[in-house]
Amino acid sequence: MRVVVVGGGAMGGSFGGLLARSGIDVALIDSWKKHVAAIQRDGLKVEGALGDFVVPLPVSPSAEGVAPADVAICFVPSYATPDAARTIARVLKPDGFAITCQNGIGNVEALQAAVGPERVLGGSSMASAAVIGAGHVALTHHQPTTLGELDGQLSARAKSLAEALRGVGLEINLVPNITDVIWTKFALNCGINAICATTGLRLGELARLPELDAFQDRVLDEVLAVTAKRQIRLTDPDLRKTVKQHCFGKFSRPSMLQHVDAGRRTEIDAINGALIREAKRQRLPVPYNEALVALLKGRELREIRRHGRPEVDYAAWEARVVAGDPAPEPPA
Repeated sequence: MRVVVVGGGAMGGSFGGLLARSGIDVALIDSWKKHVAAIQRDGLKVEGALGDFVVPLPVSPSAEGVAPADVAICFVPSYATPDAARTIARVLKPDGFAITCQNGIGNVEALQAAVGPERVLGGSSMASAAVIGAGHVALTHHQPTTLGELDGQLSARAKSLAEALRGVGLEINLVPNITDVIWTKFALNCGINAICATTGLRLGELARLPELDAFQDRVLDEVLAVTAKRQIRLTDPDLRKTVKQHCFGKFSRPSMLQHVDAGRRTEIDAINGALIREAKRQRLPVPYNEALVALLKGRELREIRRHGRPEVDYAAWEARVVAGDPAPEPPA
């Protein structure tokens, strides 16, 4: 089996590194040039829940020169999925297939549009990972990863991939209802990530502020209404209870909070933003999720500017507007 991981960062690097350590033929594709250069020079350093090691493996910033793959695993941020899907279409063998274990919804459909509906598997991982630095990743929490065919069949290719991933020490579940699994994690993320990212609070802090705890309930009301009308059978029989218990007992920082704090673009459009789009198709009102997305986009914009540009000259910006220039962006 030849595997190409598109998105060799935290999760992709961890999975790809583990597969390479076990002797599977693996290549990474990643757009971060410093990361690519570090791996080419020193190998990929992986640490964490399944051991610490360094493994040499081929890595490239594009599909150019990458040998054809039997399996392509997509681990890019959700907003980059359309570009990643085009890359995957270039590297897959004619009988190869792709799988996504990304956050949010819409990723499966983007891959299907690029390579064909019958060549895509769905996946969802509760494991977590982090980028320590260029060429250095960590599998921070070892939790189950679930995968399956979108038509519910337990195919030979799904079984083969599951066995390969189990062989490197990962906990893998193979299920006939992968769409329900993907939506269950999506619903959980909708109820937690953006609230923390907007407020800057950790999970346990969110749970202990009565106003935010009540706000979370309203967000979850809308999430559950959309999933019910969409006829999704959530794999968690009491998602609200799970969300509340998880928040109360943890003081971690969700990845969306980490991203916005670092001045990076978030995956909000594939999570609460995707819920809003689905609600519009179903003609359901979701005002709490709409407010949450609007507020987070405001904080995201502020942090991206703060990290990536000098302080804005608001007087100059205002002068341009007064002079008749709509000036949607601050002066350079």
